[in-house]
Amino acid sequence: MSKIGYTTSRDPAKKTRSFIHDIIAVVPRSKRVVRGSASLKYGLTSMKNQGVETAIIVNSVKGNPNFVRFYDLSAKITELPYAIKIRGVTLFRDYNKENKKKTRPSFSIMISTLNNPKEEEILKKFLGISNASIEEIEKKNYVTVYADYLDKDEGIIFIEFLDKENSQVGPRIKLRIVDRKVEETLI
Repeated sequence: MSKIGYTTSRDPAKKTRSFIHDIIAVVPRSKRVVRGSASLKYGLTSMKNQGVETAIIVNSVKGNPNFVRFYDLSAKITELPYAIKIRGVTLFRDYNKENKKKTRPSFSIMISTLNNPKEEEILKKFLGISNASIEEIEKKNYVTVYADYLDKDEGIIFIEFLDKENSQVGPRIKLRIVDRKVEETLI
């Protein structure tokens, strides 16, 4: 059973589809859900029926991933009161000149200098970060997610993914977490 389902808005740009592929390659217990031309309600219901607990929808603007919305599917389908505004993405293929293959991790851990528990929890939900310690998973395949502010006043956060050998394995993301006013429940 997948914990996190990633999908796109309708008719996504190629870079947004590639971004989803990069993310699911480094997020344990995640899956890509093809939305096609389905309505939001139908897509979320389909994910819930597939056992997905958190739905993440990546929207495109001008050909780039731009805005990420979160939905809790554990009970009723509810949009969560925050979102991520993507300020920049470098895909894995853009800096992977040796065509190094990625192996999907079993776990992910986060090393953060944010000192902001709310933002760290949102990033953990977005990236499937486990609460396991490095000692528990050191013999298993894992990825380390590094999070740091690029501009603390603006709230711009830089994210990168490294494997056990400290090699880059996922996209590099600049983002900002924003609060949202949302409906109580969708379905």
